[in-house]
Amino acid sequence: MNINWTNLSQQTFITEYWNKKPVVLKAAVTNFDDPIDANDLAGLAMEEVVESRIVRCDQGWNVKHGPFSDYGDLPERQWSLLVQGVDRWIPEVHELRKLVSFLPQWQIDDVMVSFSSQGGGVGAHLDQYNVFILQGQGRRHWQVGAVDKTLQQKETVTDLLQVDSFDAIIDEILEPGDLLYIPPFSPHCGETLEDAMSYSIGFRAPSQTELLTSFADYIFENELGKNRFSTQVNSNPSRLKGAIPGQDIDALKQFMLESIESGRFEHFAHQFLTEPTRELDIVPSEHEWSESQLLQTLQSEHVQLNKVLGLQTSYRITEQSLQFFCNGMYFSLAPNQLNLIEILSKQETMTSKELKSSLVQLENITLLTTLINTGYWYISE
Repeated sequence: MNINWTNLSQQTFITEYWNKKPVVLKAAVTNFDDPIDANDLAGLAMEEVVESRIVRCDQGWNVKHGPFSDYGDLPERQWSLLVQGVDRWIPEVHELRKLVSFLPQWQIDDVMVSFSSQGGGVGAHLDQYNVFILQGQGRRHWQVGAVDKTLQQKETVTDLLQVDSFDAIIDEILEPGDLLYIPPFSPHCGETLEDAMSYSIGFRAPSQTELLTSFADYIFENELGKNRFSTQVNSNPSRLKGAIPGQDIDALKQFMLESIESGRFEHFAHQFLTEPTRELDIVPSEHEWSESQLLQTLQSEHVQLNKVLGLQTSYRITEQSLQFFCNGMYFSLAPNQLNLIEILSKQETMTSKELKSSLVQLENITLLTTLINTGYWYISE
């Protein structure tokens, strides 16, 4: 699945729009058919492990979080059901991620799906991350403003942040197959003209606080950072009695930076960025595979190895080893396992033919056995 670039090229989008300004791509997906309907979306929102909410605006703003047991109290109009991470559960929704395959894949967070009745919406607001909104069935009226980092959001009601009015530079009605790109800090407001489905491909944008606290946890959990700070004594300490010299503060800052520049941060970043931001459909194998059983099965002609939807992987090559990261887990591997790791990282499914050359290495069988027994990959025919 690819975007139909008509009014502008992919390269123009990257250089002139990405992170800078919003744009509407009309008929970006030709003959688009919804990969999920409203009933199935409502059923998914009944699940405990799925994050969902209903936003109503029929009698003022109101937010209710799932899981939901029924929808009998909803009015005919002016409400929206929003479900996060639908790409983790519905393969056809996961396919929508291919629309943005030209962008860094590690930054894709999830695909949120919303059903909105006539007059429904969540009000004017802004996000601090990039998002593409693909219009499914129905029509929605969108107004989008220019990037403005000075805009302040207020909590209109609990769990609903909104902004005051803004000047729209985009004022469009989206129809099935239209795609709206909204950069971070660009205010936007969508109103449903008729019952509609929308698919929001959101990108991950970790904050400095999130990174710093997670890195501190990483240092603590791995029993690192035990070096003690020391510095040279000022040749005339009485001159600055009661003050901390600026050079000592600089030395302390450099001491802190050493924990990041030592190579630990690279390892942490791969591990952190492969941790799931939402629940995945991970089910450990019903029976424990042995290495010999798995090898025999994977050598079968009609077998396919599948990655769990939404599973994040990465790898890092160092002078000493090949490091593989999966769902926040870390595996230290031999350099000659790179071919298998590239396949596992780049592909959602692998045939026995594609795996054949990797199956001659015992260490690859050991790794695959662990990954399948854990439930990160599964076998189908």
